[in-house]
Amino acid sequence: MEKVNKIIETLEDLKVKELACYDFEKTSPFYDYFVIATVNERQGNAAISHLKKALLADEIKHIEGKGGSWTLVDCHDVIVHLFQEEDRRFYGFDQRLLGIKRIK
Repeated sequence: MEKVNKIIETLEDLKVKELACYDFEKTSPFYDYFVIATVNERQGNAAISHLKKALLADEIKHIEGKGGSWTLVDCHDVIVHLFQEEDRRFYGFDQRLLGIKRIK
């Protein structure tokens, strides 16, 4: 829980929009949390930089889509999705996750 709190705090400091965190701890064998935020391009790049500083080097496994409209940051048990507004609406993760416990 410490890692997910650190991620949420880092993203809140960047003033991202619509920050949400979903708890998959009891429903997924692959990850414990999804953190989803709406960002503009500048915030997305800053988020990656700030997450690299906030977390230990081995806590970030992979970053995919850097600089695009959807960036995924794989932090092992926490998956961070950074969407630009249009893509967040298009993919509709929040609607698809309605049955999952939301902690933020």
